[in-house]
Amino acid sequence: MAGPSNYPGGFSSGVTLQNTPVSIPHPGKVFWVNNSSVLAEGGIGGSNGNPGTYQKPFSTLDYAVGKCTASRGDVIYVMPGHAETLSAADAVDVDVAGVRVVGLGRGSLMPTFTYDNSAGEFVIGADNVRIENLRFVPSVTGITHAVNVEATFDHAEIINCRFETGEAATTDEFLICISVGTTANYGLIQGCYLDQGLAGAATGISLATPQYWVIQDNFIMGDYSTACVATITGAGVLCQMRNNIMINGEPGALGTVEVFTQSAAGTWVVSGNLFVTDIATNLSLMFTNFTSTINGGNLYSDDSTMAATAVDRSTAIPVSADA
Repeated sequence: MAGPSNYPGGFSSGVTLQNTPVSIPHPGKVFWVNNSSVLAEGGIGGSNGNPGTYQKPFSTLDYAVGKCTASRGDVIYVMPGHAETLSAADAVDVDVAGVRVVGLGRGSLMPTFTYDNSAGEFVIGADNVRIENLRFVPSVTGITHAVNVEATFDHAEIINCRFETGEAATTDEFLICISVGTTANYGLIQGCYLDQGLAGAATGISLATPQYWVIQDNFIMGDYSTACVATITGAGVLCQMRNNIMINGEPGALGTVEVFTQSAAGTWVVSGNLFVTDIATNLSLMFTNFTSTINGGNLYSDDSTMAATAVDRSTAIPVSADA
């Protein structure tokens, strides 16, 4: 038989191959996206006229999203080498609840979304959406944001994604890499790489009145005019920030702006992070509106030259307003 077999009805008693049970980790349908020149074995090039199978994939992610059914647990696999150019708002809109988008490939083979217009946008517009292992690259200046979690949509997850500098590293940038709208709660940003260099970005992660968000295991660096992470309206409610490296500026060219700021003091648990910026006189300028924030032990430095002036101020943040 040529090519892989497909059994859409499944097997009532399960499947065992070489004495190993094969389990299906999702209850919904699986769709494939690939517009690269490297095809699946026995496959054809990507087209939105295809059925979206492994051998006959779709050519764009947004089209694949439109084929999903809400809350069924559908999965979209984006093949290594896939690339799209985003030129307009909602160019990709993951607006079907419960969809998981999985990018395949490593390094330059990660599925890549390049923005050639400041209005270009990758949107999460439904509840319970997860995107992972995708690469976002700016090719013009002043792009509003790379990924926008729209207001009111809960449980968004952005996992192991990369937000890189453009070819013109000092001019092309995402003003905000990840933007979260108000009352979009219970989200997770984990294992992501955000580096906007010295291009003059505003914020790595921007949240509007976040509740129950977790930001962990990320690397965030860039000459951010506001902060690496900022709540732009209201206070964070029971959010967590843990095990991140956050640098305002870059090695040899630290910025003089805080690493984390809130428009109002919120109830965060902040632990195990490294915060770096060139502010030595007052820790509150590194990390503003921290009243009522729980300090679970963090490291702070205002130096990138290995000089003795680098400081560990892990006990300098009060545990609460009453400490």
